[in-house]
This record gives sequence, structure tokens and C-alpha cells, in this order.
Amino acid sequence: MKKVTSGLVVSALVGVWAMALEVPSNHIVDSAWLKSHLGDKNLVIIDVRKKGYNKGHIKGAVHWKSKDYREGRYYSKITKKPIPGYVAAPLTIKRTMQKSGINNDSAIVFYSGGTKAKDYRDAALADFTCEYYGFPNVAILNGGFAGWKKDGGVIGKAKPKVKKGNFSFKGRKFNQTIMATGEDVDEAVWTGNAQTLDATGKGKHWDGTAKDPRRLKEGHLKGAAPLHTKELAVKKDGVYYLGDKAFVAKKFKSAGLDTNKPIISYCNTGHLAAGTWFAGKYVLGMGDKSRLYSGSMADYTRWPKRKLIKGDK
Repeated sequence: MKKVTSGLVVSALVGVWAMALEVPSNHIVDSAWLKSHLGDKNLVIIDVRKKGYNKGHIKGAVHWKSKDYREGRYYSKITKKPIPGYVAAPLTIKRTMQKSGINNDSAIVFYSGGTKAKDYRDAALADFTCEYYGFPNVAILNGGFAGWKKDGGVIGKAKPKVKKGNFSFKGRKFNQTIMATGEDVDEAVWTGNAQTLDATGKGKHWDGTAKDPRRLKEGHLKGAAPLHTKELAVKKDGVYYLGDKAFVAKKFKSAGLDTNKPIISYCNTGHLAAGTWFAGKYVLGMGDKSRLYSGSMADYTRWPKRKLIKGDK
């Protein structure tokens, strides 16, 4: 009898997990997908816009501020504030997930503004943070809030009543394979075993003329390819969407990148670079050959004896 009971319990558990909502394998959803799953109890929608949540958001969405999933380390001598260049500490993430009503079997969809070409990087960074902490059932809404409105999605102003979630780190494994470190960047620069992608593109940071208080030095990594995150978005009917595989592949190739080889994306604080990381991993199907240097130049320029290239080289 015990064996039969055990079997029934296992079967029941398998059935429960089988019914849990799973996001698409490319971690991208559109308005139609989201509309079709709005009633799913396992779905949690997160608004990561800096402004606008109280004026209107996807009905039922919870709002995440930067401090909910990003962490300041070091200090800017000019602003006297921590530099938000890293994923937040595990304790912060646990609290954020639970207060957002996220359970261990939840599916999360993040959305950003969609009114600017670089907006998708906000949702991509939140996606990265969850993946890094061993929670891969996450996706971004292509087109963001602007796309949702255009497609006639339901909008609300009231904050949802959220029941505390049971999210836990127990049994999880942090995904170190998507995170590049300063040592990984050193290896890429000195050996060429990986390519580096500067997501600020060819601008003042690239040529060294910028004065960013978050960095101690200006310029770019030796051998880096300039490709701004906004170059990977396309505008349609006033909404910015992350481009399709053919479009993104062309942009990577034009920047001199070989998507068959590892790529480390960086910027100033890892924010912009989250966009190119996401596009490489999911739009181009690079998998873990696409990595993000979370600290980026805010971190690397504080390491001794590391030089950057100035000018258009």
C-alpha cells in the first residue's frame, strides 16, 4: 500500500508541475501571448519602467524600482552615491520576489516602456538578474507598455493586492555561466578567447571624451566591437520592438562580431549591455556564449593597471 500511495503522490506532483505556466524558450512574449495567459494564477507581471506606473500600467502588474534588483557598489567621487552596477544581493532579491507574489513555480513577464529604442534593456536586465539567481522561467514583453497599449491591452491604475510569495533559493543553482567577471574581461583582452562588445556604441565613451562620474577612466577595451543597444530595436507604429534574428544578426556582423564565438557585453554599469546580452543569447540563439559583465566599466576602471583605448581605434 505504501508503494502505491507513493506512486500516486509522485504522479500528482508531476501533474501539478506539468500544468505550471512556462514562458517561450526564447524568453520573448508578445501582447497576444500575454493576453491569453492573464488569468493564469502562476503568471506574475512586473513593470520595470522608471516612470509612469502610477499613471497607468498593465492591469495586475507589480512595479520594480531599480533598487529592488540592482545594487550599488563603490562610490562616485562627484555624486557621492553608490554606483548601481551590479545585480542585487541574494537577500534583496528574495525579499523583492516574495513581496511581488512570486512563488517557486511562477512565470514572470517583465516589461519596459517601448517608447525609446533602448527601452528593452530594462526588462532584459531584470530577466538577467532572475536567471543569474537560478530562476529561468522569465521573459520580456516585446514592445513593452507602448506595444501593450497599441494592441488594446487592459490597463489599470490601482496597485494589485499581492499575497506574499514562497520564492526560495533552496535547491537552486546560481547561473554563473551568463555572468562575466573582470578576470574574464582580462582574459578576453589579453588572449582573444572571447570577443568584447561595447554596448555604448561609437560615442563619447568609446573615444574617451565623455566625463562619466561612475567611471574612473574613459575609453573602450582593446579589441572591443562598438554596438549600441538601441541599434537592435526597430520602430513600428510608434513602438520600439527588439528586432528579429535576421535583423539582429546583421547588426552583430556589421560590428565585426562572430556569433559562433563567445561574446562579453559591457557598458558603463551593465544596464545597456543587458540588451545586447539578451539579444545575443535569445534572439541569435548563442546561449551561454553570450555573457554580461555586470559591473562593466564602473567596476573595471577601478582595477589597477588596466588600460583603455581612446580615439576611434
